[in-house]
Amino acid sequence: MGPNDAQIVRVFSREPKGSIADVSLDSRTDAEIVIDAEAGGTLHQNQGSYCVTLVVRDLTDGTSIPAKVQGASKPGEVEGHFADQNWLNPAANFTFTVNKAELAKRKGHLAEAYGSVSYGSQTPGATLALSQPFLIQK
Repeated sequence: MGPNDAQIVRVFSREPKGSIADVSLDSRTDAEIVIDAEAGGTLHQNQGSYCVTLVVRDLTDGTSIPAKVQGASKPGEVEGHFADQNWLNPAANFTFTVNKAELAKRKGHLAEAYGSVSYGSQTPGATLALSQPFLIQK
């Protein structure tokens, strides 16, 4: 990754406030999908724009599962400028919450999360990543 680039390091599922990835989510509690990302020094210092998006796909029935970052204006998306409150340092993570009611409707289903970051004001770029598949427990 160069100084004018951004990159997703990983996308993973976990239990709420968990410190490690978890590929088996409890349908009785909310779950989190985390996007770990990094921005090059020049890109971050110049406070270019970014848009982080997340799509959680139910692999069993083909539907999307809504997920939202607390305080974000719309589900599955966080927009801003590098060095803002959401991407304060060159390395950042974005935690999207999946409501337990959505998980309860999908007990026993397999799912996967797709993360992306588009960035740059003058020379746009993008980075994409996919989580490991995970199971929503019965």
